[in-house]
Amino acid sequence: MPKFRVKSIWSAAFVLLSAACASHDGPTVRAQSATPPNIILIVADDLGYGDISVNGSRIIPTPNIDALAASGTNFTNGHVTAAVCAPSRAALLTGRQQQRFGYEFNPRGRDRTGIGLPQSERALPSYLQARGYRTALIGKWHLGRTRETHPLSHGFDEFFGFTAGGTGYLVEPGHGDDWIQNQVEGSRVGFQPMELERGYEPASVTSGYQTDILTDEAVSFIERNRDQPFFLTLAYHAPHTPLQANAHYLSRFAHIEDRATRIYAAMVSALDDGVGRVTETLQRNRLSENTLVVFLSDNGCAAYIGIGVCSNAPFAGYKGTYFEGGVRVPMIAAWPGAWPRGRNFEGLVLSVDLTATMLAAAGADTAGVVLDGVDLSPQIANSSGAGRSRIYWRTSPNYAMIDGDWKLVVMKRSDGQGMVTLLFNLAQDPGETRDFASQNPEIVARLSAEFARWSQSVPTPAFESQREGAFDLPNGVRVNVYN
Repeated sequence: MPKFRVKSIWSAAFVLLSAACASHDGPTVRAQSATPPNIILIVADDLGYGDISVNGSRIIPTPNIDALAASGTNFTNGHVTAAVCAPSRAALLTGRQQQRFGYEFNPRGRDRTGIGLPQSERALPSYLQARGYRTALIGKWHLGRTRETHPLSHGFDEFFGFTAGGTGYLVEPGHGDDWIQNQVEGSRVGFQPMELERGYEPASVTSGYQTDILTDEAVSFIERNRDQPFFLTLAYHAPHTPLQANAHYLSRFAHIEDRATRIYAAMVSALDDGVGRVTETLQRNRLSENTLVVFLSDNGCAAYIGIGVCSNAPFAGYKGTYFEGGVRVPMIAAWPGAWPRGRNFEGLVLSVDLTATMLAAAGADTAGVVLDGVDLSPQIANSSGAGRSRIYWRTSPNYAMIDGDWKLVVMKRSDGQGMVTLLFNLAQDPGETRDFASQNPEIVARLSAEFARWSQSVPTPAFESQREGAFDLPNGVRVNVYN
């Protein structure tokens, strides 16, 4: 089992970890409009909270993402339901905490055996098809690779991208391009080529940069469907490993000496360009006012690409951890014709709330479905509101929850001697540098009992973790983490 040391509280590399979360304090989605807006859901992959300039990045300018925030609402306290890809995406696309249908861990290669988003779970595009939307997924799926778990079996009319958890960005390196072999344990060693699919078949892609290719497809979809309501999920792979960038984007960051940091910055810049091209396409086709655009990352950035390469600042922790850096992500929504512009929303938000908001904006019929999101549109439109009060995460046997200002994190000791319990006050210490557990046993007891109540309300995982890691807490205690 690998060992990873923490040099200050949660400041060092956490690798191959996982988390999951959910919420159960949201009402049923309500219908809003008989003339629904177009909806574009843009999902970045492993983009850190501090990787965009609107959230404080001084390394990577992201003018187009910043402009999207200026045209709508930046959720500065937005969280995802899991700290790794597949469970987070499963919740986002269903509006239901992934534990409700057993999707607690990454499938880890078992997605070819039928493990994926179950047929029993209705996905967001299916609701929108019923409202007359044309639907497409462009980019990453990661929720199954069989016919039954394929995007086209879950309400998408069109699919172009990849069903696996990852692929390369280049067909092969060209002059001026640069790449670093995938550093994730168990991945293929060496250069990972780009492999894309259209529908159920391999796509014929002989050149180009993956992020740009996905953007080209998104622009085409918007222009082909500008005269009817459409729903587009543009699930970029960037800036997830493998670290690969072409000469065009690398030229913007020639001043960065560290190679991995330079490539990563180029990848984020390509992502930002893609967002800009999408919003420009909406403007050119006079669709901006009646298009709801949602942008978020599926989890925080990953430590395994190298400490300092990416940024979850000002928060501690990384992808796979329950600490804020793993689950608090860039999160923006803009609907210029209906909502105020240029607002920071500081209330606690969970990704399934965005799902509920999209469903409500479309006037979708969700009767009889238990959804876990809160329609945020009244709070956004009125420029007021505190968001939700509570979030739960679980990756058995580890778990965490937020209740108001308090955050409880519980992890299994590697020596088998029980669990380690940590308590943070996010209002006083958002960087999670101080453990308040010993000073507040009554709060620990209350939150533990509340978590147990929630945990008993959802089933056990449908499949188990296939990967386990460990790291040392600052007090020297070694704990297990699961993915």
